[in-house]
Amino acid sequence: MSRVTTDFIRNVALIGHSGEGKTSLAEAMLFNAKSIDRLGKTDDGNSTMDFDAEEINRKISISLAAAYAFWNDYKINILDCPGFFDFEGEVVSALSVVDSAIIVTSASGSLSVGTEKALEMCTERGVPAFVYINQVNKDNSDFRGTFNAIEAAYGSKVIPIELPIIEGGKMTGYVDIVSGKAFKLDGAEIAIPADMAAEAEELKGRIIELAAETDDALIEKYFEGEELTPDELAKGIRQAILNDSLIPLLAGNATTNVGVTNLMDKVCKMMPSPADTATHKAFDGDKEIELKCDVNAPFAAQVFKAVADPYVGKLLYFKVYSGKLSSGDQMMNTNSEKPEKASSLYVLKGKKQEAADELVAGDIGALAKLVATNIGDTLCEINGKIKLPAIQFPEPAISLAVTSAKSGEEDKVINGLNRMLEEDSTFKLIKDSVTGDVLMSGLGESQLQIICARLKNKFGVEAKLNDPKIAYRETIRKMVEAEGKHKKQSGGAGQFGDVFIRFEPGAEDGEFEFVDAVVGGAVPKQFIPAVEKGLREAIKNGVLAGYPVFNLKATLYDGKYHPVDSKEIAFVTAAKLAFNEACSKANPCFLEPIMDVKITIPSTYLGDIMGDITKRRGRIIGTETIGNKQVLTAEAPMAEMFRYATDLNSMTQGRGRFKMTFSRYEEAPSSIAPKIIEDAKKRAEAAAK
Repeated sequence: MSRVTTDFIRNVALIGHSGEGKTSLAEAMLFNAKSIDRLGKTDDGNSTMDFDAEEINRKISISLAAAYAFWNDYKINILDCPGFFDFEGEVVSALSVVDSAIIVTSASGSLSVGTEKALEMCTERGVPAFVYINQVNKDNSDFRGTFNAIEAAYGSKVIPIELPIIEGGKMTGYVDIVSGKAFKLDGAEIAIPADMAAEAEELKGRIIELAAETDDALIEKYFEGEELTPDELAKGIRQAILNDSLIPLLAGNATTNVGVTNLMDKVCKMMPSPADTATHKAFDGDKEIELKCDVNAPFAAQVFKAVADPYVGKLLYFKVYSGKLSSGDQMMNTNSEKPEKASSLYVLKGKKQEAADELVAGDIGALAKLVATNIGDTLCEINGKIKLPAIQFPEPAISLAVTSAKSGEEDKVINGLNRMLEEDSTFKLIKDSVTGDVLMSGLGESQLQIICARLKNKFGVEAKLNDPKIAYRETIRKMVEAEGKHKKQSGGAGQFGDVFIRFEPGAEDGEFEFVDAVVGGAVPKQFIPAVEKGLREAIKNGVLAGYPVFNLKATLYDGKYHPVDSKEIAFVTAAKLAFNEACSKANPCFLEPIMDVKITIPSTYLGDIMGDITKRRGRIIGTETIGNKQVLTAEAPMAEMFRYATDLNSMTQGRGRFKMTFSRYEEAPSSIAPKIIEDAKKRAEAAAK
């Protein structure tokens, strides 16, 4: 592999809506650079970047993939990201390490949701971007409508630097706006079509103005009517892109490799190198520092992706932020505080790993055979203490219960899923201590389904997903007194315990309160703890459906004992009998978990979302306008919110997002009690089989 310096590296993420050609664009870029020798296709299942069995089967990207290509002395590291919203974590990983992005959108005549979200993510993170309008050769394609829709949403900073020349529904050439020249696809210069000349001139004027605004000397020269030199214009354009005041737009057709070489040229000339971007905040021990992308600085790198590779084990993708890393170097993981060795250093080309001797500041590669390193960890010199901030991944939005499809394979399923946790930081696996469910959590239902499919492909075990059990609770609504009497005489020593207990709602701690109000030794002191023990065991299973009982105050006020037959076990049992009798008569009811919900949506969806929350037995707390979005705050029962991530995506076409946290328990409506009881009965019967 050719040696490369930081200034000649371009780290680029391909992002945008699913199915609009990101993987095809990556394939064309690699083919043009002779990094691969054939032009694969997603539909044929032979593209470089979509190599996972589920990606080939579904014909969509589900994981970030990396490859590199050399083009005109530049090394372009390409990170191809999934467009499906359930895999947003992969986009976050990529945008945390790249220096620029190419937002790929189809020439559909409209602004797709994925394009909208990609532009927002780049703006929020300060990632310079190009827009590449793909599929201009497709039947009924509409480059003009697509550009107009993007410009209407994002204003004048999205400007074509090339205009496609369309003849007979096909792109036959392009007008280079900056040079003011037109070319055929084979590179031959032609006259600018008459119907495009005025627009080309107007766009060039806008680009020159934005370029001039990046420097006081240039703006002064511009206002005095002097022309900027080619070097000044090129420098100003690069700075405008870096400042996010200019998002250049190009067009082409990735599957037939039309317009892709122009894009690659522009990436090399206009997009920033790792050295052009601002310094990165980091910590050297307790001291905050600014980490500069300099090959002569101490080594520091961050892992941003993990893949369970069948041949090399866990493969970790990383970016070198400063210094350099050579094969065989000793490193320190400052997160785990464990030493590691770069014994297997690679550069990537899809699923292929190529051995590398050295990677310099700004470059991207992979490491295998690391023992104590995971996504987000920082690697630095063996005696170093540098630590980069953790990558902020989106929180899971949906949780489903996972079980084994075959009896006896539960441990295999859990072990396999634990292995897959290493690959995806938006996927969580926890056991609910109350219901006993093992919960898989992620950004969407499709993500969880695909994880289960990959589990079967990789580990040969099958999992199934169900709605989780709700952690209902039970309580009582009025005061009741009850006697619990346990008497057992069957030859030999007997058992005797008799207690009178007052039960009422209103425990001091909100859960359970036991009060000893016995006088005169009606229940000897040595048996009082046994009464409390019996009650604490009893409240684990309520009388309605076996859910734990909460907010219960129990006052032991009287009882009887036998000098010979009274034992601890007798009073434990007597307390349970009193509990069962009292709770049945004390108007028992269910408590259900209520969630705080914060939903962020475009304003146009506000009415529909508010109506939907109300249908879910929710309450609207308030709304707030932040930018062009509405943030709706609400409360809703957990039982109504299991698949809300899927429903919200459907209602907002993927534009909505939400966060949900537990708030409190609240009395459930009596109308749903029969269903809760019936569900509990079915689970008990299933467990008994």
